[in-house]
Amino acid sequence: MTNMFIRYCVATDKWNDLTNKQRSEYEKKLKEHAKKNGFELLLFGPAFGVIESPAWVLKSEKGFNEYLDWLMTTGDLGPRYFSASRTIFLVDSPWS
Repeated sequence: MTNMFIRYCVATDKWNDLTNKQRSEYEKKLKEHAKKNGFELLLFGPAFGVIESPAWVLKSEKGFNEYLDWLMTTGDLGPRYFSASRTIFLVDSPWS
């Protein structure tokens, strides 16, 4: 079963002060860390229509508990740049 995780983040001043090149390097590190742990980073960037930004979308066969475990291993990829976040968890329909 494929699951998707949409995470909306509240950026800190440290994130806002990064150049586009530094943000691109961050995205590359995040993508590598996700892949190493069984998640595929599909999208990462500004989010429109919500107050939190940036946002990312992950895809995986793993469940919500594994996502939370992975999130706790992100280290400097998280708290330094984001003060808060929320995640929407989407599951593949059981009837398909």
